[in-house]
Amino acid sequence: MPIYINKLKIGLIASALVLLANITFQITPAFASHHFESELSIKYPQFDLTDMFVFESEKSGYTAFMMNINPTTGTDGSAAFGENGVYNFHIASDKAFKKAGMTITAYLDKDKLVFGIVDGANQAIGTKGKEFGRASIGKEVKFNNGIRVWSGAAHDTFVGNSEGIIGFMTQLLGEGQLTLSSFDKGVDLFKDFQSSVILVEIPNKMLPKEINVYASTAMYNVDQWVQVNRLAHPLMTHMFMVNNKMEISEHTQHRPDSDLSRAYAVSGTVLRAATLDKKQSNPVAYADSVAVKLLPDMIPYSVGTKAAYTFEEINGRKPSDDAMDAALSIFIGRKVTDNANTFNRHPKQFPYVKPIKK
Repeated sequence: MPIYINKLKIGLIASALVLLANITFQITPAFASHHFESELSIKYPQFDLTDMFVFESEKSGYTAFMMNINPTTGTDGSAAFGENGVYNFHIASDKAFKKAGMTITAYLDKDKLVFGIVDGANQAIGTKGKEFGRASIGKEVKFNNGIRVWSGAAHDTFVGNSEGIIGFMTQLLGEGQLTLSSFDKGVDLFKDFQSSVILVEIPNKMLPKEINVYASTAMYNVDQWVQVNRLAHPLMTHMFMVNNKMEISEHTQHRPDSDLSRAYAVSGTVLRAATLDKKQSNPVAYADSVAVKLLPDMIPYSVGTKAAYTFEEINGRKPSDDAMDAALSIFIGRKVTDNANTFNRHPKQFPYVKPIKK
């Protein structure tokens, strides 16, 4: 399937790179949760995993898992998935992967996505598992095992003040100042962007009561399977690890079972923010608590409950949750906002996105 490259988006990213190149610290461009954060994702945007959600379905007794892929998806209504790769929802019972878990996989075969299931939530890169069904892109399909799926091009669900984040991190890391003035304009960069979306709804009876979820993408590159990206918590690399290029690379290329080795990268950046903000009585303890809260990088969710991703609570994540506000608040240590609030593309009905019509 051809890949549509949106020149506007590439131009925006190039502009951000020029701006950030002048900062003393090495900073990764902060465009969204995980837009273009590795060399592989820039080269192969069809496997650039940008967002992940886990939340209660509109249908009682089901849980929805959704991923956004490829920020270069065009406006013609065509999803831009890639061949010779695999998209994964990893569903673990515990953060240490000691208990039973499962992985739902999807890969492109001509004009259809092939869905599979794997025992275990941390299996080898490239594993596709046992096929349980195929679905045409853009079509809702329910399989015999009760799983319902949808895929297609849709308006990007992420809402965030990208210009504000760039200014905020520039001042924080380059100038040693913490100020929220860069968020005053409140412009949502993503309101005119598109993504390719994979949505899977799983009967709750197939899931453990408590789950920890992350998503990943992989492709067969030259002669081996390589992981292109993986994510769970929004802005993990673009903000919480933003001044540590080496650890960002390690994070995207490995699985959550190695995340605790990068706790210092998260706590160190949070410590800088909390110290400069001067609101925490013990900024070291707070920074360490954030690393414990976010690592390993998986989103916890109590199956069958109302999902919420906020400063006060992380229990799954709905597309309509203000993830940038939540992440920014956790990062600083108090409730703040980026003033971007265009939550008008987040329907509560399946497939929970606004598809782009051809």
